[in-house]
Amino acid sequence: MTVKRVINEDTGIYFFEIGSEVATGSLTVGTRYLVTALATSDSTIPNGLVVGDIFLANTAITLGSGDKVKPLTMTKFCGFQNIDGTFDKEQIDVTAICDKTTTYRAGRLTVELSGTLVVETSTGEETATDVVMGNLITLLSQQSDGSYERSAVGVDVNVAIVLTEGIAGNDVKDLTLYTPAQISSGGFSGGTNSAKTADVSLSVTTGEFEPQFVKENRIAA
Repeated sequence: MTVKRVINEDTGIYFFEIGSEVATGSLTVGTRYLVTALATSDSTIPNGLVVGDIFLANTAITLGSGDKVKPLTMTKFCGFQNIDGTFDKEQIDVTAICDKTTTYRAGRLTVELSGTLVVETSTGEETATDVVMGNLITLLSQQSDGSYERSAVGVDVNVAIVLTEGIAGNDVKDLTLYTPAQISSGGFSGGTNSAKTADVSLSVTTGEFEPQFVKENRIAA
């Protein structure tokens, strides 16, 4: 058994799109998929997974009759200096009048993500700044043909945080948090002669899947 400590610099931040449903054929090795249906018998999707789970295709799985998945298109954003996560399970007081001790029942889970990103601009690709600020306030980006592209404000995003990405070696089991989220706040700071940074907060919301940690084998290079 090998235990490796995870540090902040190891983390990779991704936003991802969920593609169209696939019901036949072989899955692409190295692609992540969202399970949308399981065959009632002879399913070829790895044992233990249920509808709503996300997994990495380590082998060329051929879907069984009734199996359905949606591929994830992952885009990495390197502008984040740090990212923090808080998980809070609501406790509901259900103590009866005659009880001698307080009794609680577990309620809803609240997940809050916050971090600091470097303010970046680019002529050829979307940056983390574009994604965050363009979600909170209209961002108009001039294109090569002179036209302008308008950002979609207030839309939900799908986030993947790979906590172990910076650890080298094929013996690593990557630990990834997947969650649908709303970008709830953001702002920038920095002096006139210093690098600009921006604070951002994300709140978990409902989506095609529930927040989940996935720990799985890394594909050998």
